[in-house]
Amino acid sequence: MKKKYFYTIGLLLLVVISCDKQNDWLAAKKQKDLVIPEKLKDFQAVLDQFTSIHTALPIFGLVGTDDFVLTDADFDRCPEEIRNGYIWNKNIWSTDESTNWTQGFEVIMRSNVVLDGLKNITTTSATQLKYRDIEGQAFFYRALFYYGLSQLFCNAYSNNADKELGLPLRLTSDVNIVSQRSSLAKTYEQIISDAVTASELLPEKSANNRRPSKAAAYAILAKTHLVMANFEKALFYAEEALKLSDSLLDFNSNYATISNTYRFPANPFDHPEIIFYAKGMSYGAVMPATAAQAVISDTLYDSYDDFDLRKSLFYYVNTNNQVKYRGSYTGTNSNFCGLATNELYLISAECYTRQEQIDLAQNRINKLLKNRYQQDHYSEILIDNNEDLLIFILQERRKELIGVGNIRWEDLKRLNMETRFQKTLTRNLKGEFYVLLPNSPLYTLPIPNNEIQTSSISQNER
Repeated sequence: MKKKYFYTIGLLLLVVISCDKQNDWLAAKKQKDLVIPEKLKDFQAVLDQFTSIHTALPIFGLVGTDDFVLTDADFDRCPEEIRNGYIWNKNIWSTDESTNWTQGFEVIMRSNVVLDGLKNITTTSATQLKYRDIEGQAFFYRALFYYGLSQLFCNAYSNNADKELGLPLRLTSDVNIVSQRSSLAKTYEQIISDAVTASELLPEKSANNRRPSKAAAYAILAKTHLVMANFEKALFYAEEALKLSDSLLDFNSNYATISNTYRFPANPFDHPEIIFYAKGMSYGAVMPATAAQAVISDTLYDSYDDFDLRKSLFYYVNTNNQVKYRGSYTGTNSNFCGLATNELYLISAECYTRQEQIDLAQNRINKLLKNRYQQDHYSEILIDNNEDLLIFILQERRKELIGVGNIRWEDLKRLNMETRFQKTLTRNLKGEFYVLLPNSPLYTLPIPNNEIQTSSISQNER
């Protein structure tokens, strides 16, 4: 029975993504031996599939950032999709599919299966808390993956969000419903709604960092409002999350060590900063490993002070004097894509600065950085000019969150909306120059062709 259950769930999640397989699914529903989750433990099992959820977060945006650089030879070694993404080609995907899109919507469907199924369960006083927890987890995952997909397949949020294309909002497990693209404003409204609901349902502390908590839901809300330039609300949710979990790792401790290949413990349950653990899809060019094709930008590497422990813990300099990234919080060759307190401190510091609360901003950035420098070699930041402090904090975001999810890609997109922070990216490969201008439509990845063909949704203009 157990094998049959997991086979059925796997079938449901695979066929629901493509509308052309609806008939197969409807036929499968008629089979007498079809098993549908019925108990709370069954629904929890749907959400506990580590390889289907916690390793499926998209990181393709990293390929197009200014943090990673490919030589001519290494560029030729990369798969077609990576080459296309690196030079911001109009066409990206090497086939009609995109794993970023497909796996993201598979997790969203898992959430919908759980949310729809829970409606048929009658709770008791003994099961009410567990029911609320599972329901909160489902809302959390739907918010998390809609957020991730929006950062790749939608334009940067702006005052025109109600007129721009968002994502198809699939809010039911009914495969007969074919969703068209909502507005960008509606997409963000859904992310916020799901994350708020999750925060109301989830416990303050989860069983472990593989399951979401109230603090994790607040972290999604902080990130979402940050990219919307709603700094007051981003600050509120960052601070709410830090009230529940504010630990920082002292890089002087023996928890991380330069003698380890991957610096931090592998797949940790006890990392003091990790609120929610997840890692990204595997892209060899930008993975945190010596074997990665890309090297780190000289501008980025040279921005670290010699007493800054991140310079040795995050990077490795090989015999060719090339700098490779090896400092992922996963402690493996996978990029960390979860939620952690270091990012929350940086969101808080940025938002305090944007509200001209310099003392509070300095407090937040100093608390983070004193845990990053060699003991007795850190001088507190005392920048009393608001603009200078903001620039400093944004630089620290880049240095601290290197290789984490799509954060650098997201920052480039959102900061391009402010003229003073706009940045033009360039590549020089084999004597040919490629340019990515601020607010270019190339910042928004194309919807995969199979989705266009099966659901007839609108394609992104590039």
